[in-house]
Amino acid sequence: MSPTDFCILLVLIGALTIFSMTSRSHHKPPPGPLRLPIIGHLHMLGKLPHRTLYKLSQKYGPIMSLRLGSVPTIVVSSPDAAELFLKTHDAVFASRPKSQVADYLWYGTKDMIFTEYGAYWRNVKKFCTSELLSPPKIDSFAPRRKEELELLVNSLKKSARAGEVVDISKKVAHLTVDMTCKMLFGKIIDDSFKLNEIIHEMAEIMGACNIADFVPLLGALDLQGLTRQIKAISKAVDKILETIIDEHEQDAINGNNELHSDFVDVILSLKSSQRSTHEQLAQNIDRSNIKAILLDMIFGSIDTSQISIEWIMSELIRHPRVMKRLQKEIMPRANHLLAVPSLRFP
Repeated sequence: MSPTDFCILLVLIGALTIFSMTSRSHHKPPPGPLRLPIIGHLHMLGKLPHRTLYKLSQKYGPIMSLRLGSVPTIVVSSPDAAELFLKTHDAVFASRPKSQVADYLWYGTKDMIFTEYGAYWRNVKKFCTSELLSPPKIDSFAPRRKEELELLVNSLKKSARAGEVVDISKKVAHLTVDMTCKMLFGKIIDDSFKLNEIIHEMAEIMGACNIADFVPLLGALDLQGLTRQIKAISKAVDKILETIIDEHEQDAINGNNELHSDFVDVILSLKSSQRSTHEQLAQNIDRSNIKAILLDMIFGSIDTSQISIEWIMSELIRHPRVMKRLQKEIMPRANHLLAVPSLRFP
């Protein structure tokens, strides 16, 4: 840090200290530990914040108050209290907190995951559900999923015959990326874009503790270097999305998408014609909205699927008794799979 940056930091810290000492809340918050100026309780979280919060809840109760930098935070740790927040009053707490990473990567939170709860969120959810996530749509993608699964099974069988060590995590990652691309874009994306690596970087940086989210005045200094990383990832993501959209727009001009329309074709059609079923969304959508929504579908499909499959397989390997019980439950219901050539069991 240069001397100039250090002086600026000292001035900001002094100003924030005075502000935190003079500001007073008119509402009494739930109980919580004493906080430090500027950083509040950030220093208490450590590397395993979930364990820290559990220990604090044992002392201060199921609903406690923390202050993460300048952000007042309520921590709920009992089933009854969680039900009040997530079910009884869910609409009040439906919106996610603002964050720098969501603002950069999701084009000012124009997506479904990070946008504020309201009419736009409902319209995007309705569109994604009807055009991609409904049971009929999911069933229509079955041949594409089957094709990718057969490729995976054949690859595993080949490695088994050769006595090769298989990295299941990489195989699962490759499978989820290819499945997602075929469902959304109608084809597998070029490996040169390194989509899976970018999604992994996104997941890591989303889980990082970004000081800019909690002490905004310090965000401009980028003391952690996270802003620089976020901008680099954002640029790489935008390049992929622009390429995908450009290719589909060119196919539409050439008439190549008439027989095999995919999710990108459908969402692009909102710009050119106001479909009666999604008229409200069509009136408020532009290229950045389209890219943000596409990123939702890509990130949600790839990251969630990979993590779930890896954890499930890891737990089954660690607990052979559970694996045998699962096999016993599945096999009577999966006899028809024995007739599938690529899924024959030894």
